[in-house]
Amino acid sequence: MKKTTMLRRLLGKTELAIAPSVYDCMSARMAQLVGFKMLFMSEYAVRETQLGMPDIGISTLTELVNIVRNMVNSVDIPLFIDGDDGYGGALAAYRMTQEIVRAGAAGMFIEDQKHPTKCPAIGVQEILPRNEFLGKMGAVLEARDKADKDFVVCARIDAAATLGVEEMLERVKACLELGVDMIFPQHIALLAAASGKNVKETFKQYYTAIGAPNVWIFGIGPPYDFSAKDYREMGAKLFASANPLPPVAKTLIDMYKSFYNTGSQESFSPPGIPSNEILNKVGKLEFWNELENKYVITKNI
Repeated sequence: MKKTTMLRRLLGKTELAIAPSVYDCMSARMAQLVGFKMLFMSEYAVRETQLGMPDIGISTLTELVNIVRNMVNSVDIPLFIDGDDGYGGALAAYRMTQEIVRAGAAGMFIEDQKHPTKCPAIGVQEILPRNEFLGKMGAVLEARDKADKDFVVCARIDAAATLGVEEMLERVKACLELGVDMIFPQHIALLAAASGKNVKETFKQYYTAIGAPNVWIFGIGPPYDFSAKDYREMGAKLFASANPLPPVAKTLIDMYKSFYNTGSQESFSPPGIPSNEILNKVGKLEFWNELENKYVITKNI
């Protein structure tokens, strides 16, 4: 079964799908190992770990496609990705969609920020005019329909922070009329803070206004203290975890700091680490060993 079909079936049969944020083949495989049925590729984490740059819109489509392809090939479950702004205008977004579908991703969101985009954790970026964004989403949907109609397209709407709630809702309505599968409304936490209203009630209010639960809504922090239960109660369809890099960074800093200070490798083997046997299984070493035994000739005839 195609991974795009797997994702649509998962979203269709569950009240709330949960996806951990991953950033490379290893993190994707670890998430699959513990039982997740789908994954979300965090662009912030990908850029920091694989490109060594911040999430400020300066990576390239070629870099993204190569990373996505490797991650997709490393796991057996669907990968949903952060597609930024489609890496340019409408024509660039059309081509980007073609390439991402070919790379094997099961879905993506495209945002309404102006290029170069900026992660909300870094700052609020300028927003595209509504018609320009809708033209881009129309191009994305046409490219999707020609390549794989099961590929899930999500519109991320960042407009609320600078253009207001009504503009966000107008963009949502227009995107749904175009045929977008899912909506990702950004900056609702900022709206709650500005109004002084209860954050969860504010989320539920706007999710309901967007059309939840009949309209699929993608939920991800901030705020990062929300749980799957909270998003389920608010009406979201997909909940992705926060950026995994801070806890990973702490583990690496502690490990390297201990090695630097003591010269001992004790910190490389903390309690509870997976055995080489488990890591080899996750890496499918047995499969490659079987191929080697079957096809690699080691004796002269």
